[in-house]
Amino acid sequence: MSDLKTLQLQHLLSIPAQLIWGVVAESWSALRGHSSHADVPKHDPSLRLLAEAVLDRTFTLFTHVLTGVPALEEARQANREAATARDLYASRGWLEDPARYHRTPPPLERVLLTEDSTWEGPRRRAYRQLTFESGFEPHVGEPGREGWLAHETNGHAHAYLLEHKGAPRPWLLCAHGFGMGAPWVTFSGFRASYLHEELGLNLVFPCLPLHGVRGSGRFSGRELLAPNYMRLVLWFAHAVWDVRRTLSWVRARSDAPIGLYGISLGSYVAALVASLEDGIRCVIAGLPLVDFANVARDNQPWVLSRYAERFGTDWELIRQLTHPVSPLAFSPRVPRERRFIYAGISDRVVRPEHALTLWRHWERPEIHWVQGGHVLSARKSSVGPFLKRSLRQAGMRPHPALEAGDAS
Repeated sequence: MSDLKTLQLQHLLSIPAQLIWGVVAESWSALRGHSSHADVPKHDPSLRLLAEAVLDRTFTLFTHVLTGVPALEEARQANREAATARDLYASRGWLEDPARYHRTPPPLERVLLTEDSTWEGPRRRAYRQLTFESGFEPHVGEPGREGWLAHETNGHAHAYLLEHKGAPRPWLLCAHGFGMGAPWVTFSGFRASYLHEELGLNLVFPCLPLHGVRGSGRFSGRELLAPNYMRLVLWFAHAVWDVRRTLSWVRARSDAPIGLYGISLGSYVAALVASLEDGIRCVIAGLPLVDFANVARDNQPWVLSRYAERFGTDWELIRQLTHPVSPLAFSPRVPRERRFIYAGISDRVVRPEHALTLWRHWERPEIHWVQGGHVLSARKSSVGPFLKRSLRQAGMRPHPALEAGDAS
C-alpha cells in the first residue's frame, strides 16, 4: 500500500476516535464551566453549551473527511513555494511594510445588475445580484500566480444587495464566513431580515473568492482547506481587493455611511479592509480569527499532526508568509469607539484567544462574549441587541422617520 493510501486510511480510521474524545473533553469542560483566560467570562455549564462545543468539533471533523489527506510531495511543494514567497516578500519590503503589498483597486464602474430571489427561512427573499470582473491579479513573480489566474470562475465577482427604496440609508457590507457564499446561506447566517428590516439598513454581501458560484470544489470554500498557504495569502489579497471595489460602487451611489461586518473568516477580511480604507464608519468582527497559522494548526487533521515532520510544515514560516495579509500587521483607520467584537466563550473552531488578541490589538474596544460556540453563535439572541447598540453608537441608523419604514 502506498504512503498516501496508508495515511488516508489512518485519517479515516481516526475520525470516530477523535469524535468520541471530543465529546468526553467537551463534557468535562462544560461541567467545570472553566475559562482559560482571565479576560474571558466563565461560561455557564449547560447541555446546550456542550452540544454547541460538540457541534464545532463535528464540523471540523466533517471538513477533514471531505478534504482528505494531501500527497506528501504536494504538501512539500506547497512548503517550498511558501519559503520562496516569504523571501520574495522580504526582498520587496512587504514584510516590513505590509501596506505596500496591497494595491489600490480601480473604482468599480462596469457592473451587471440582475433581479433574483432565494429562500430565507420559510419565505422567499428578493434581492439584486451585482456581477463584475474582479480584475485582481497576483503580483508578477509571486508564487502561485499562474494557478490562481487559471481558476475559471474566480475572476467573476458577485455581491448580493438588499436595498430599501426611497431616501438614502446607511450601508452595511457583510463579509461571510467559510462555507457560506450562496445567497440563502449568507442571508440566514447574517440574519439579513433583522439587519435590513428591523434596523433599516441597506446591505451588500460580497461572495468571497472560491466560495459559492466562484468555487469549484465539492463544497463552498473547499479549496482553502488544502495545506497550501500561498493560496491562502492570495485568497485574502483577492478578497480585500473585491471588497474595496464593491465599496467604491456603493460610495458612487450614495454618500450615506458605510460600515463593515464580518463573521469568522469574513471578520479577518473586514479587519483588513478597515485598515486599508478611509471613510469606514464602523467595523464589527464577529467570531474573529486573526492568526491563520494557529487556526490551521489547531484544526488540521490528526494525521497531519502525527506526521508533521514528513509533511514538513513550518508554522513560523507560515506566520511570516501571511504577515502582509494579517490584521495584526495594521492599525485600523476606524476610530477605537467604532470598533466592535463579539466571540463565543466555548468556540472550538476559532478559540477565544483570537478575539482577545484582536481586542488588545484594537486597543480594547467594546467586546461581547456569547454563551456559545462557533457554528451557531452569530444567530444567538444576545447578538442582535449588541449589533443594534453598536451600529446605533456608530451613527449607522436611518433617519428616525425611516426606521420602521418600507423594506424592499
